[in-house]
Amino acid sequence: MSAPTNHRLRANFELEVLVLTLVDAKLQDEQTAEELLQETVANVEHYQARKVVVDFRQVRYVSSVAFRPLLCLRRHLQEVNGRMVLCNLSSVAGDVFRTTKLVSADGSFTAPFEIASDLSAAIALLSAPAGRP
Repeated sequence: MSAPTNHRLRANFELEVLVLTLVDAKLQDEQTAEELLQETVANVEHYQARKVVVDFRQVRYVSSVAFRPLLCLRRHLQEVNGRMVLCNLSSVAGDVFRTTKLVSADGSFTAPFEIASDLSAAIALLSAPAGRP
């Protein structure tokens, strides 16, 4: 089976972690969200990944429409005892995730998504046992 065709992300492996780098600067419409959902799940299934980093390095703006593909990916990974970490969130994108309580920057509450400052930190987090930095 050939690798999935990607338009909304780039996929590669680093230290047994599937890194999905989002390529759009803005995640704000239903079509983008639907394509992102299809591509993320297709890549995770194709590579049988259980450790996934979603890299936001190129994303400058996120609307709530972007939550659906990420929450679906999270649910998919939970079904296979997998884990995902978001990284490189811009201040604007990070504020959206923090305001909606989808991430906890200080760990003061349990949030759906784990975050890391950059790709190296995200990979290190996934390499550590769950719940440990």
